Amino acid sequence: MQFHTLKDALIDELHTRPFPVIMLPAKVSSIAVLNPAPVETEIQRLAALASEWAMPAPEQGASCFYQSCDSFDIRWERHNEFSTYTVIKSGPADGTVGGADALDDREQGALALLGSDWLSSISGEIISANHIQLLPLDAAPSGREALRQYFDGERLIGGKIYDGNATIWTSMRSHSDGFTKTLVIADGINASQAGRAVRNLLEISTYRSMTLLALPTAKALLPEISTLERRLSETSEKLKQLETMEDEQNLMAELIAEATQVEKLIADHSFRFSATEAYFNLTETRLDMLREEKIPSIRTLKQFHVRRFIPAYNTCVSVVKRKQNLSQRIGRTSELLHSRLQLSLEDQNQRLLASMDNRSKLQLRLQQTVEGLSVVAITYYSMSLIKLMVDPLPVETYVPFGDALIVAVATPLVFLSTLFMVRRIRKKLGDSE
Repeated sequence: MQFHTLKDALIDELHTRPFPVIMLPAKVSSIAVLNPAPVETEIQRLAALASEWAMPAPEQGASCFYQSCDSFDIRWERHNEFSTYTVIKSGPADGTVGGADALDDREQGALALLGSDWLSSISGEIISANHIQLLPLDAAPSGREALRQYFDGERLIGGKIYDGNATIWTSMRSHSDGFTKTLVIADGINASQAGRAVRNLLEISTYRSMTLLALPTAKALLPEISTLERRLSETSEKLKQLETMEDEQNLMAELIAEATQVEKLIADHSFRFSATEAYFNLTETRLDMLREEKIPSIRTLKQFHVRRFIPAYNTCVSVVKRKQNLSQRIGRTSELLHSRLQLSLEDQNQRLLASMDNRSKLQLRLQQTVEGLSVVAITYYSMSLIKLMVDPLPVETYVPFGDALIVAVATPLVFLSTLFMVRRIRKKLGDSE
């Protein structure tokens, strides 16, 4: 048997980027960096960090890096448009949920363990930043008021996940440190389930932000698309008012200009809107994986997405559909105008052919007239030659009539002979053609 060379690589691909295993209690801080440094540069920085904490260095060309040391676990993943850095610190909390020790650092959370100098060396723009704290049920805050204090008094969003074995709380807002806080209270989940919950929550946040990247672009395009739609409607109305070939050509030039503008809009933003659809599908998939259940009087993450996130995504989708509709309308209008141009050209060609036919008939008549005149001219010159030949001869000595009668009798014979000869030549030319 011969195995395919990619068989093992394809199976390994299914097992890349596994979820973490997190022992409770734990604190997780993560950032997603848009437009990061080249992957080689990131790997060099990770290698320096690994050396500092006595961890194995990442492999060259790797797209992910998962390592642990005595103080924390670090996870780095490289994606098409962004990179994520996640730090997990497991261990008992040193204070209350809302106390001063709830996070390692009020600005950077668990990421502060990496050192401010190393964090400042990260290139790119942070598109998503999250702090997630995982607590067992007996260490969780009691009452809604304590939860609100933890989330700086913001309105709570939450629900039970994994068949009621854990509860998540969040405000879905950036707090003073620029991070979004999430609290996971365990009531029966194990370390693997806690890791899956953290991974899903982080991916929901990141993919949601990446989805919404297209929203400002979509809003900026709306006026231009509305203008193009109005211009196309006016152009379509002009189809009813066309009278001359010049009008049709001018209208075709307008359509070409509009089509060029629409195609440029589609090409300039094709990647962003295509990526938006992919990120949206990933967000919805990760949200479904939580198997969320409602808590009375509290909005779930799913409800928040339906109320806030999906309308924003639908705005992007509507812009894409309107651009596609514009392209299709221009195509249909161009086909109609092309058909009209074809009819106009056919009519013009028919008139031209009719004119050429009339011209051919006229030319034939002129040719026949010229042929007639040519026969007369040939006869005239022929008779002049005959007369010159006959005049010196003593005709009257041998016949009882004069030179004039001979010329008179010869004239119709010469004329008929000339006419026959011309027609024979014309017939031969016609047969050869």
